[in-house]
Amino acid sequence: MEYEPIKTQLDTINTKIKELYEEAKDLKKIRDDANEKVKEFKETREAINTDVKNRIEEIRELKQKRAGLLEEFKMMKLTKTQIAEKIEQLEMQLETSATDMDKEQALAAQIQSYQELYKRASELEKLNEVIKEMSDSISILVNESSEEHKKVLENARTSAEKHQELLLAYNEINELKTKASELHEQLKNLKLQEISQDTTE
Repeated sequence: MEYEPIKTQLDTINTKIKELYEEAKDLKKIRDDANEKVKEFKETREAINTDVKNRIEEIRELKQKRAGLLEEFKMMKLTKTQIAEKIEQLEMQLETSATDMDKEQALAAQIQSYQELYKRASELEKLNEVIKEMSDSISILVNESSEEHKKVLENARTSAEKHQELLLAYNEINELKTKASELHEQLKNLKLQEISQDTTE
C-alpha cells in the first residue's frame, strides 16, 4: 500500500472531523439558546398563570358580594331607575306639601333610606362592570399564556432536534477518529517498513 493515498485519505478525514466539530459547536449553541428560551417562556407563562389565578379568586369574591346585593334587590323588586324615581317623588313631596315636623322627618328618613339603596344599586352596577372588565382581562391573559406555551413547545422541539443532530455529529466524529487512527497506524507501519528497507539496503 502506498503512503500518499493513505496520507490524502487521512487529511480528508481530519478536515471532515474539524468541520464536524464546527458544526457540533453551532448545534450546541442553537440547542443551548433554545433551552434558555424554554426557561424564559416557562417563567413568563407561569407568571401569567399566577396572575390569572389571582384574578379568578378576586372575581369569585366580587361575585359573592354581588350575589348578596342581587338578593337584596330581588326581595325588594326594585331597579336603580325605580329607586331614583322614588327619591325624586319623595323629595318633591317634601318640598311641596305642607306637612308637620313629624311627617317631614319621616319623609326625610325615607329619602335617606332610598338614597342608601341607590348607593347600593350603584355599587352593584359598578361591581358588574369590574367583573366584566376582569373577565375580559383574564381571557386576554389566557391567550397570552397559550402563546407562551406554544413558544415553550417550539423551542423544546428545536432543542431536542439539535440535540439529536449533535449526537449524530459526535457519533460520526468518533467513527472518523477510529478510521483516522487506523490510517495513522497504517502510515506508521509503512514508515517503519520504509526505514527497515533503507537500513537493509
